[in-house]
Amino acid sequence: MVSDEIQRLKAKMDGLVREQADRRAMLERQGEEIKAKSQEYMTKQVQAAERYVQHRRELGRREREAGGWGTEKTLAEKNTVMGFGPEGDEAGRRAPEPYSAPTTESIPSPPPETTERTPAPRQGRHTRKDDFDEDDFSNNSWLG
Repeated sequence: MVSDEIQRLKAKMDGLVREQADRRAMLERQGEEIKAKSQEYMTKQVQAAERYVQHRRELGRREREAGGWGTEKTLAEKNTVMGFGPEGDEAGRRAPEPYSAPTTESIPSPPPETTERTPAPRQGRHTRKDDFDEDDFSNNSWLG
């Protein structure tokens, strides 16, 4: 009887130890996952910060080259500057498309016109005209 109770308590204790070990392993695994995610996030943040610093250095270099004038033209991206002249024209030139006669299949026919008109609603007895402006004093002579 005592030995049965001891065996039962030992089994219960072993179960609790196993459960605690499983929980510890789960917490360690979650901690590693969180650590990996935060490491990845921080790596992305560092890369973004490096790109920003590089961009600011480039803007500072352009400003110094322009004699200290930080204008829109000097700070603009070089690849967005439009090219003028013969070299710019040749890059955008394409061969003209061959002429094709318009077909009537692609043009939708207009809807038939209705000849029936609805009469305009009657105006009220004291309605003002739309062109009347109460604040318009242009018809007044201000000289006397």
